[in-house]
Amino acid sequence: MKSPTHICKSCFCNFNEGSFHSLFNSPTLCNKCLKEYNPIFKKFKIENIEALAIYEYEGKVKENIFIFKGCGDYELKDTFLSSFVTDLRVMFWNFVILPAPSSEESNLKRGFNHVKEIFSILGLPMYEIFKKISNHKQSNLSYLERQKVNKVLSIYNGEIIKNKNVLIVDDICTTGATLKALISLIKPFNPKQIKVLVIAKRDMSEDEINKIKNSHEIL
Repeated sequence: MKSPTHICKSCFCNFNEGSFHSLFNSPTLCNKCLKEYNPIFKKFKIENIEALAIYEYEGKVKENIFIFKGCGDYELKDTFLSSFVTDLRVMFWNFVILPAPSSEESNLKRGFNHVKEIFSILGLPMYEIFKKISNHKQSNLSYLERQKVNKVLSIYNGEIIKNKNVLIVDDICTTGATLKALISLIKPFNPKQIKVLVIAKRDMSEDEINKIKNSHEIL
């Protein structure tokens, strides 16, 4: 039986998936674009919490996150995780998802919460318990200002995560300030286990961080 032809959501080319991996996933990227996304599955830690980044924040992934998040191209939402859905469901099968918040103003302008939409493909229970009080964008803040992000985030109905395995998810990790703030918000509610999953991570050397701190450069 001939395998169905798919259209790549990134380059719009037709492609056929006949690999063993594709039997358990429904990829929305052709092999060429997936290679350009360059999945690395990099492990790291935030506040001694295990974290995982699917990609480096560079190249095609960086470009498409901007097009999806900044320009509202909704068709790109599944491209970041569709090739690994089964793997991630197995990895986090007993977790509930806690998406990082976006401001109401940004959600209305975009038409959706970009973090929620990206991770909805996993089909895991999702609790939207975080709120962003201010519309300040991280990309418009200096390094030092980002470290105060806990002042613009809040939590409600936190009791729902007591004794649960929770997976905090976000699109990008740069300084880690947002993730640290979210971790600190949920710890008082005694979740059974906390893990973090992000689409992409931007790594910076100590020299780069110090340069940014001293110059107040925008990240």
